[in-house]
Amino acid sequence: MADAMELKRDSRGDTFLGSIIRFLMSSVGSKYIMAITGLGLGLFLCGHLAGNLLTFVGRDAFNHYAATLAATPLLVWPTRIALLLGIPLHFFTAARSTQLNRAARPVAYAHEAKAPASTASKTMMLSGLVILSFFLYHLAHFTWRFTGPQPTLLTADGHYDAYAMLVMGFQQPLIAILYIVSMFLLAAHLSHGIYSLFQHVGAWGAKWTPALRKASLVIGYGLCALFASIPLAVLVGFIKP
Repeated sequence: MADAMELKRDSRGDTFLGSIIRFLMSSVGSKYIMAITGLGLGLFLCGHLAGNLLTFVGRDAFNHYAATLAATPLLVWPTRIALLLGIPLHFFTAARSTQLNRAARPVAYAHEAKAPASTASKTMMLSGLVILSFFLYHLAHFTWRFTGPQPTLLTADGHYDAYAMLVMGFQQPLIAILYIVSMFLLAAHLSHGIYSLFQHVGAWGAKWTPALRKASLVIGYGLCALFASIPLAVLVGFIKP
């Protein structure tokens, strides 16, 4: 309420664009942008997972998926641009929101409320930075091909053998473990993000809060467990070259 009153008082005489910028830089605006970009990144993860699970179908299915993406720049490039904009914006607004919250409450509560998501909440910035580092490594591994074992042969239709690259990479225990641990951190980050998304946009209530908490855990950890199942399946020999 105080933040809204401050916005109203400070925005008198502002231009329309100035009012929008002031709102976006406020605590309320930062939380809305963080929620929207987080939702967009979550939807991207769902689509990315759907394609990655084709590794369980077989080499041809996964390579066809990879070749289709490579041949569809109208899908790939808007997604890349959205990620290039969404990820920094998500981190910036998260840091901005944290800064404004601390400024509004410089003295901590005498008795801090305990909740199942409290640990994830306190480490959201740290886990986010770790996830960002993993994301860059993931790009270096599968997109830029700077690291990890890389196949030298092409598929029969002349495309890069993405399936072989995936299997060769996850056959390395250190790489597979890196991915699995990163998915655990992503699950904690994602589950708390889903849980707090509704709070940030004001869609909150005592009746459905327990259900939202459980649903966020199921979605966050379930999604990341499916991601982690791929390197684990390769590591134990279920998915083979």
